[in-house]
Amino acid sequence: MADATKPLPPAEPELPKTTAEIRALLKRTHAGDESTVPVVRKMLQDPACVHLFGGDLAHEVVASFTRAMAGDNVSFREAVLRKLELLRAELLGENPTPVERVLVERVVACWLQVQDAELRAAQGQKDTSFRQAEFHQHRMDAANRRFLAAVKTLAQVRKLAIPVLQINVGKKQVNIATPVVRPAS
Repeated sequence: MADATKPLPPAEPELPKTTAEIRALLKRTHAGDESTVPVVRKMLQDPACVHLFGGDLAHEVVASFTRAMAGDNVSFREAVLRKLELLRAELLGENPTPVERVLVERVVACWLQVQDAELRAAQGQKDTSFRQAEFHQHRMDAANRRFLAAVKTLAQVRKLAIPVLQINVGKKQVNIATPVVRPAS
């Protein structure tokens, strides 16, 4: 006989099925409705939903910088986003590791920050006080340091993944360390 005082397990949350239901859920989450937490957690079990709720922070940073740079200029915004896609694809190459993917996102974001700093400095050159020019120069230098540090880190990670080759000329032997096998994406 079952114990009548034993609590029932919590009911599985019902997930939104339509775009309108998802929009309504997002509106409630943005307003701080804590009753949405079980549904949100259930949805976030699907990695594709992380972006839906703003959890892809690298994407959010790039989108924020791009909006700030482009303003209402849709063609400029789309051209910048396309450039970033091309840069990301070129840097990722084939079969990137998870660490390389994170570092490439950092390189892309830092590259965009360098371009933004330089663009704003160039646009503000007319009628700029010495103090403003100094601010822009400092901002460009700091963004460039972060960019170069990100590129250096990516290069170091990739260097560690290269198999080691040792040639012993005297004994006519070649030793190759076991190459790092990258998992398929």
